[in-house]
Amino acid sequence: MAVWKMYLITIIEIILFLVVGFLLTDNVLKNVYESAEIRFMGNVWVVWFGLSFMLFGLYTIVLSFVLKESRLLKERLISKTFWVIVIASIFGVFVPFFIGEIPF
Repeated sequence: MAVWKMYLITIIEIILFLVVGFLLTDNVLKNVYESAEIRFMGNVWVVWFGLSFMLFGLYTIVLSFVLKESRLLKERLISKTFWVIVIASIFGVFVPFFIGEIPF
């Protein structure tokens, strides 16, 4: 039962980060891209998901320093899938600055 509770908390965290990521993408990152002369159109959902999961990864890393005894956080940090998603999300957010458009 405790394992299901931890997974439910993780799903709720991800949903919250998707909401926060959408709000930040629409209100903040849109202005940042447009000030860098990057048109904010195309596959904007890639940037939204990228920002959301980048924030989720940073949250996980910071929380792992605070809650050193959490088994779920330790397993998440040693997961290769977690790191692939975090690195891909960082690329999804920062690549438009290098190529001048949202390419995906």
